[in-house]
Amino acid sequence: MIRRSAEVPLETKLNVRGGVGVTRGMELLKLGDMAGILSLGTTTLEPGATIGEHPHPNTEDLYLILAGKGVGVLNGERFPVGAGDLFLVKAGGSHGLINDSAAPLTFLGVLTRSPEPGA
Repeated sequence: MIRRSAEVPLETKLNVRGGVGVTRGMELLKLGDMAGILSLGTTTLEPGATIGEHPHPNTEDLYLILAGKGVGVLNGERFPVGAGDLFLVKAGGSHGLINDSAAPLTFLGVLTRSPEPGA
């Protein structure tokens, strides 16, 4: 499969997961495109935008910061993030992201199913 970014629509969303502000993203892989991946895409948070802290009862989600800086939230703990940093929420946890800077913050998100017990 080849997927060119120019062929993937850029979606604008407001107040993602109970957060505030504008995000823009591209879903590069969807359910069924690759075994184990529910979604893979890039998202840009405009200055002041947030993705509200939200639970992952049966999925795992990795955020790899590609550009910018902000504040990650993992299971209620806040910590600074910048380009090259990643954080992963395991099934049963929660996470969010805050762009508290004057520049956009872009990350790659990878959403997977929780592994089966004993797998």
